[in-house]
Formats: sequence, structure tokens, C-alpha cells
Amino acid sequence: MKIPTCPATLALLALIPLAGGCASSDPEGPILGPTGPAVVEGPLTRTPIRFSTTEHRFRPTVLVAEEGRLKVRERHGDPESREIEVHFVRFASTAELPGPPIVYLAGGPGGSGTWSASGDRFPLFQRMREVGDVIAYDQRGTWSTEPYTVCPGAWSYPLDRPPEEETLRAAAAPFLEECARHWGERADLSAYNTVESAEDLEALRVALGAEKLTLWGISYGTHLALAYIRAHPDRVHRAILAGVEGPDHTYKLPARVDAVLRRVDEAIRADPRARAAAPDFLGSLEALLTRLENEPATVRVDHPETGETMTIVVGAEDLRRAVYAALGEREDIERLLEHGLPVLEGDLRALASLALEDRLENRELAMSLSMDCASGATEARRAAIRKQAETAVLGNRNLWLEIACDNWPVEDLGDAYRSPVEADVSVLFISGTLDVRTPPENAEDVLPGFPNGRHLVIEGGSHDDDLFLSSPEIADAMIAFLRGGEPAELVVLEPLRFRLP
Repeated sequence: MKIPTCPATLALLALIPLAGGCASSDPEGPILGPTGPAVVEGPLTRTPIRFSTTEHRFRPTVLVAEEGRLKVRERHGDPESREIEVHFVRFASTAELPGPPIVYLAGGPGGSGTWSASGDRFPLFQRMREVGDVIAYDQRGTWSTEPYTVCPGAWSYPLDRPPEEETLRAAAAPFLEECARHWGERADLSAYNTVESAEDLEALRVALGAEKLTLWGISYGTHLALAYIRAHPDRVHRAILAGVEGPDHTYKLPARVDAVLRRVDEAIRADPRARAAAPDFLGSLEALLTRLENEPATVRVDHPETGETMTIVVGAEDLRRAVYAALGEREDIERLLEHGLPVLEGDLRALASLALEDRLENRELAMSLSMDCASGATEARRAAIRKQAETAVLGNRNLWLEIACDNWPVEDLGDAYRSPVEADVSVLFISGTLDVRTPPENAEDVLPGFPNGRHLVIEGGSHDDDLFLSSPEIADAMIAFLRGGEPAELVVLEPLRFRLP
């Protein structure tokens, strides 16, 4: 995985997709400094600050906010456990009678709520202030918390062979073992799991003096929210969960990934210009995958940063990863043919460039590894993955997670943790029909446990920003729900407009 200068996301073409909103590599960042003295209230320190947007497409907006740092036990319930620190930025409500504080839970695991609030979701964060205080929360082990658990060093995959499991294991294992040793000496890695993180949220509620919290999560943030709801259902006012990752959804089902790929293929067929350019996109993709599986290609390509010409052997797994990454957001899907058609026609240079960047200088976040490995999967889900991967076009997208967890000191949370959550909490689930990472079926899996749950489906929406920003109707539904009204159940986006080479 890649850890860019912006800390909110940790992957480019990684095998574990993250969501959290990384707006810019602006070195100044969203927090511009204090505007007054810090106030210490037990474990909580509050500081008035100036907060700036970082989305480079727009002129920066600066406003007054409050920074909070909360000391919590690394392992809750153990008074001898060391103290660590979680972080947040609070935007005061603009309502005359604010409701419970709204806590934003970023995806990943490893995303930063603070950076999400400074990027292109900034206007949505500000609109949510109409209902209550909005808290951009940084979970334990992520950016601006103590400790920030970035692994030392990086690892790379050899360029002279195509991706294969045995070589990937050999390339990554020493790095993972060194990272585990490094952070094992500085932290209790087994305490970096979603159950402990949920208790951080409870400590935050207590420190804020709030009777209840409203939870607002995306992707892994929904996984954390569900763990909190299970543990403290009477402390949740309402919840908005977009891109649902239920207790047993950490490992992705290949059939659900392929279902989205087939929907994209149908959208290409429904677009006359795209259909003329790619009359059988899926068939062409499968043909190239077969060819690269049998005969990997050697390609010369320039390094994206140094300009050095390098030789790389690309294989079918490089193509699967590239297509999977291209399905990440609607705007990327619309450029799928623009970038992909030359590849399908035999010009593999673009694929080689992506593979080169994907393989070199990969870094990891110990928190991310620990959280996902602890959440794990039931044996029934693992068996389904093995079976479905045999015929899935995009294969098994869990391979990196499986390898990482095999080399990571983890205490699995067990099948009781992965059992369905049941609560009377009012929850708005939001899904996109083209979401390859957290498809609508995930929300349907979770919904039976929530008699007061509602499911908003975005027809034509994918992951990440699509779940919030692809239509103004989504924000309208969110605000209506938080105010106790009935939200919309369907938002239909315009048909995909595929760009061509």
C-alpha cells in the first residue's frame, strides 16, 4: 500500500481499499494553530483553533473550530494499561437547539476524520452543523493520534515476475515481521481492534458530557459504528452508515465484486458510443486475463517520479488490481474505457505504469493491519470466498489481507463478534449499486437486525465520495433523517458517460 503525504488514505491500487478522504498534499494541513489557551478537563484537552480546507480545487476556507485530545486506556478495563490519545476537531452546531453531537467515523481502517472534514466533504460537514455539533474524529493509531502507527520502512514486489502469492508472501513477510516487532515494543498491538476502538468512542461520549451520540460512518467507519451500537445501543441517538461493512464483511466476496463489474459492463452496452468502442468489454477483459495468465508480458516503462526507464513483467493479477481500483468511484468508472481500451487492444504501457507504482515502496499502518486482522471472517465466509474465487473474473481481492494476517500478531475477535448486530436504534444505511467494496447486499445483510433501519440506495453510485456527494438528494435525505423525518429510499444518478481514448 502507499502512504502519501496526505495521511487520510493509505492505498493507490492496494489490495485493501481504504476510504476516508484525502484532499491534498498541502504540508500545512487542516489545523492552522490555536487561537486561545488550551483547557484541560480530566482526560480531555480542548483548544480553540483555526481550521482550513485543503481541497486544492477550491480557495481555502478558514473557520474557527475546537481541537480535542482525549487520553484513553490502550486496553479498556485494565487500569494498568498505558494511556494513548485519540484526536478530534469539533465544529459547533448552528442550530438553536442542537441535537446530540454527530461523530464522523472515517473508513479504512486508517482514514482520518480530520482530513475528511477538510477536503471535498467540507460543505457536507458544515451542513450537518444544522442538526448538532459535528466531530471529525481520528481513531486510535491514525493521523494526529498518539501513537500514529506507521510502519518503519517500506516493501516492494519484484519487477521481473508477475504477481503471485508465493512471491508476494516472501516479499512482504520480512517487512511485516519488522513492523510487528517495532510496534510490539511500543504498543499493545492486540488492543488495536474494533472492540477497543468502540470503547474509545464511549470514553469520548463521557468526556463530552453527552447523553447520546449520533454516529456518521463510511466504509470501515460503519464497522466501528456497528460495534459501538452492539456494546452501547442505549447511547446512540441515530446513525448514518454509508458503504456498510458489517461484522463479517471485512473479507470481500468475489461474487459481489464480479456483480458490480457486470453492472458496469451493462452500462457500457447501454451507452451507444461506449458500446461501439467496446462491444464486448467483459469478454475482452477475460480474454486478456487469460492471455496474461498464460504468458505474462515484459514492458518497458518510465518511472513516474524519476523518469528512469524500467522493465516490468505484468501478469493477470496486475490487470485485476487495476480494474478493481478503477471501480472505486463513479468518475473513475467513467474513465475506465479511456484508460482501459488501449490496454485491451494490446498496448500495456498504462497497465505497466500502474503496476510499477503499485509494486514499489509500499508502506503500511499497523493500526489498519491490527483492526482488519482482528475482525477476521467466519469459516463460512472464508469457504464462500474460496469457492467463488475459482470462477470470479477479478479473483480473490482478499489475498493481501490473508497474507498480512498470516504474518501479524493478532487476537481474533471470534465469531461472536462477527454475529449479526441487533438494536432498536434508528439507522439510515446508504449504498451505491456500483460499489465494488461495500455493495448494497452488505446493508441488506445487516438490515434485519434493525427494525428501525432504512436503506437509501444510490442507483449508479460507487464507493467513497459517491455515497455522499454524487447527488444533493443524499444530503437532503441525511438531514431529513437526523431531524426525525422519513428519508428517501432511492436516488437515481444520471447514466454513466464513459470517456473514450
